[in-house]
Amino acid sequence: MALTGTRFDIDLSSDDENTPPEPQQELQQAQPLNILSFGTVGVVKERVPSGPATAPTLANSASGFPAHKKRSRISTFKRQRAAPPTQPRSNADGTATTTAASLQPDQTIVSAFTPLINGSSRDEVPAKSFEELEKQRIDEENKKQLASMSDEEIAHERQELLAGLSPSLLERLLKRANLDDGRADTGVEMGTDHDQDVGATIAESPAVPGPPPASQPAPPDPDAEPILPPPDLAPASSTSLPPPQPKIHFPAPPTPPTLDPSSPTFLTTLHEKYFPTLPTDPSKLAWMAPLPSTSAASSYSPSHPALPASALRFDFNGRLLPPRTALDIPVTKGLHHHGDAPEAAGYTIPELARLARSAFPAQRCVAFQTLGRILYRLGKGEWGPEGSEMAMGLWRCVAEGRVLEGLQEAVEREKHLSAKSYAVEAIWNWQQGGGQLWKAG
Repeated sequence: MALTGTRFDIDLSSDDENTPPEPQQELQQAQPLNILSFGTVGVVKERVPSGPATAPTLANSASGFPAHKKRSRISTFKRQRAAPPTQPRSNADGTATTTAASLQPDQTIVSAFTPLINGSSRDEVPAKSFEELEKQRIDEENKKQLASMSDEEIAHERQELLAGLSPSLLERLLKRANLDDGRADTGVEMGTDHDQDVGATIAESPAVPGPPPASQPAPPDPDAEPILPPPDLAPASSTSLPPPQPKIHFPAPPTPPTLDPSSPTFLTTLHEKYFPTLPTDPSKLAWMAPLPSTSAASSYSPSHPALPASALRFDFNGRLLPPRTALDIPVTKGLHHHGDAPEAAGYTIPELARLARSAFPAQRCVAFQTLGRILYRLGKGEWGPEGSEMAMGLWRCVAEGRVLEGLQEAVEREKHLSAKSYAVEAIWNWQQGGGQLWKAG
């Protein structure tokens, strides 16, 4: 699609704007330019500078910031604040004309709709607020309602209203009543004629005398008969008093006994105080029982003439602990536990065999390490030569507890790295001590 355009010429040789254009140029300027063909609206014209350009100079300030420039022209907002309020315009007859801007919003609405309500012109009705009109409408409705009711109906409604209100609320309403206007605090002004009539009536009415001042009480007459009590009045001491009311008594719960951890009945007292309704099993709390005070009551006591090999106790290094030494070792060494003899320190071979199958890796590590050191000392003949009663008893405990099979299984299947390392160390110690399998038979 071809676009039609108008051909024109531009003379760029003249820079003088005051030179009148030629007739041909006036015709071209009068014709509308096609924006699509030209692409610009005005003409860009270069001007010859009057002199060399100079850089702007900044005023030196002591603080390094530009100095404050005081404005000489007063702002529009300040001029509006300082201007006096606008006076209402006066008509030709001298009456003031109120504009819509000088009225409040509610007065503007009322002044616009008042002529339509009363049927009169806008100039004859004074502007009233919406609140005043609403009060006046309610007052007129009340007057019409009272005029249509008889005296009996008015008295009945008043009695019903007063009976439904509380005395305190009624007192507050009466205090707020506007007695000068002749009704409650409605805010509606009475008519001028009515005020004049009421004022005249009050002025013509005679003054009502006030109440007489309070006089002093008359002195008693000495000749008057004495006041005697009634004959049926009995003394207070002779009258029978009503029977006393029974006192309300709430039974107090029994006081629980005081807990003493050093008492031998501590566990029983603990159960009676905190868990009286739960079943009790003394065997499950046996590990909490206090230790025997004498060594003779212990199963690992030096007073016993002989001890089986399964009752011999060892420390963490695999050394044998005699009964006297095991009872003297303090609990801070970590060798005491809830086993067959909780008062004695150390571990037996059956106890270590059970601990090697524990679900906790830390307990398995302790058992593997201690068993490896015991096997090393046993293989070296530290507790008697081969075939002796003590050595054969200890090897029998190792065989019954399947210690070597447990260590071999831990080396092959143990997933815990530390426990596996201690199991490998125990097998190596057993081999360093001799490692003969026939010793376990």
